[in-house]
Amino acid sequence: MRVEILVGSVEEVRGDGCRTVEVNGRPVGVISVGDEFFAISDRCPHMGASLCTGSLSGTLVAAGPHEYVYGRAGRVIRCPWHGWEFDLESGRSLLEPERVGLKTYRVTQRDGQVVLHT
Repeated sequence: MRVEILVGSVEEVRGDGCRTVEVNGRPVGVISVGDEFFAISDRCPHMGASLCTGSLSGTLVAAGPHEYVYGRAGRVIRCPWHGWEFDLESGRSLLEPERVGLKTYRVTQRDGQVVLHT
Protein backbone atom coordinates (compact mmCIF):
# COMPACT_ATOMS: atom_id res chain seq x y z
CA MET A 1 0.00 0.00 0.00
CA ARG A 2 1.46 3.35 -1.09
CA VAL A 3 1.38 6.13 1.48
CA GLU A 4 2.19 9.83 1.18
CA ILE A 5 3.58 11.66 4.19
CA LEU A 6 3.61 15.46 4.33
CA VAL A 7 7.05 16.34 5.69
CA GLY A 8 6.61 20.10 5.93
CA SER A 9 6.80 23.17 3.77
CA VAL A 10 9.64 23.43 1.27
CA GLU A 11 11.06 26.39 3.21
CA GLU A 12 10.91 24.58 6.57
CA VAL A 13 12.61 21.43 5.30
CA ARG A 14 15.27 23.44 3.46
CA GLY A 15 15.87 25.41 6.66
CA ASP A 16 16.29 22.21 8.68
CA GLY A 17 18.62 20.64 6.11
CA CYS A 18 17.48 17.20 7.29
CA ARG A 19 14.12 16.41 8.84
CA THR A 20 13.30 13.01 10.31
CA VAL A 21 9.87 11.41 9.94
CA GLU A 22 8.66 7.99 11.00
CA VAL A 23 7.70 5.36 8.41
CA ASN A 24 6.35 2.07 9.78
CA GLY A 25 8.10 2.72 13.09
CA ARG A 26 11.46 3.51 11.50
CA PRO A 27 13.16 6.90 11.08
CA VAL A 28 13.56 8.29 7.58
CA GLY A 29 15.69 11.35 6.91
CA VAL A 30 14.42 13.83 4.31
CA ILE A 31 17.43 15.84 3.17
CA SER A 32 17.52 19.14 1.30
CA VAL A 33 20.32 19.68 -1.23
CA GLY A 34 19.88 22.85 -3.27
CA ASP A 35 16.52 22.60 -5.04
CA GLU A 36 16.27 18.83 -4.54
CA PHE A 37 15.13 16.57 -1.71
CA PHE A 38 16.31 13.04 -0.96
CA ALA A 39 15.00 10.51 1.57
CA ILE A 40 16.96 7.67 3.13
CA SER A 41 16.73 5.36 6.11
CA ASP A 42 18.09 7.47 8.98
CA ARG A 43 20.02 4.65 10.65
CA CYS A 44 23.53 3.72 9.60
CA PRO A 45 23.65 -0.04 8.93
CA HIS A 46 26.97 -0.28 10.79
CA MET A 47 25.89 0.66 14.34
CA GLY A 48 22.62 2.57 14.02
CA ALA A 49 23.71 6.21 14.26
CA SER A 50 21.32 8.85 12.94
CA LEU A 51 22.63 9.87 9.54
CA CYS A 52 20.76 13.19 9.78
CA THR A 53 23.25 14.18 12.48
CA GLY A 54 26.12 13.43 10.10
CA SER A 55 27.52 15.68 7.41
CA LEU A 56 26.87 16.22 3.72
CA SER A 57 29.85 16.45 1.43
CA GLY A 58 31.25 15.17 -1.81
CA THR A 59 33.95 12.64 -2.54
CA LEU A 60 36.92 12.05 -4.80
CA VAL A 61 35.95 10.71 -8.22
CA ALA A 62 38.19 9.34 -10.95
CA ALA A 63 39.02 11.89 -13.63
CA GLY A 64 41.59 9.77 -15.44
CA PRO A 65 44.27 7.17 -14.73
CA HIS A 66 45.74 7.95 -11.28
CA GLU A 67 43.84 11.26 -11.21
CA TYR A 68 41.03 12.16 -8.84
CA VAL A 69 38.97 15.31 -8.44
CA TYR A 70 36.45 16.38 -5.82
CA GLY A 71 32.91 15.74 -7.07
CA ARG A 72 29.35 14.87 -6.06
CA ALA A 73 29.27 17.90 -3.72
CA GLY A 74 26.35 17.65 -1.31
CA ARG A 75 25.44 14.17 -2.61
CA VAL A 76 27.27 12.08 -0.01
CA ILE A 77 26.11 11.70 3.59
CA ARG A 78 28.64 10.66 6.21
CA CYS A 79 27.81 8.81 9.42
CA PRO A 80 28.75 10.91 12.47
CA TRP A 81 30.08 7.94 14.45
CA HIS A 82 32.48 6.10 12.14
CA GLY A 83 32.46 8.02 8.87
CA TRP A 84 30.67 5.50 6.68
CA GLU A 85 29.64 7.30 3.47
CA PHE A 86 26.49 6.79 1.39
CA ASP A 87 25.31 8.16 -1.94
CA LEU A 88 22.10 10.11 -1.35
CA GLU A 89 20.55 9.17 -4.69
CA SER A 90 21.10 5.41 -4.62
CA GLY A 91 21.59 4.84 -0.89
CA ARG A 92 24.61 2.67 -1.69
CA SER A 93 27.77 2.67 0.42
CA LEU A 94 30.74 4.33 -1.28
CA LEU A 95 33.08 1.69 0.13
CA GLU A 96 31.04 -1.46 -0.58
CA PRO A 97 28.17 -0.52 -2.91
CA GLU A 98 27.32 -4.11 -3.83
CA ARG A 99 27.02 -5.21 -0.21
CA VAL A 100 25.90 -2.24 1.93
CA GLY A 101 23.22 0.36 1.41
CA LEU A 102 20.31 2.34 2.77
CA LYS A 103 16.67 2.19 1.79
CA THR A 104 15.75 5.23 -0.32
CA TYR A 105 12.36 6.84 -0.85
CA ARG A 106 10.86 9.07 -3.52
CA VAL A 107 10.29 12.70 -2.53
CA THR A 108 8.23 15.25 -4.45
CA GLN A 109 7.01 18.80 -3.97
CA ARG A 110 3.33 19.69 -4.19
CA ASP A 111 1.69 23.02 -3.40
CA GLY A 112 4.76 24.23 -1.50
CA GLN A 113 4.95 21.05 0.58
CA VAL A 114 7.55 18.27 0.64
CA VAL A 115 5.89 14.87 0.18
CA LEU A 116 7.53 11.55 1.05
CA HIS A 117 6.24 8.53 -0.89
CA THR A 118 6.51 5.15 0.80
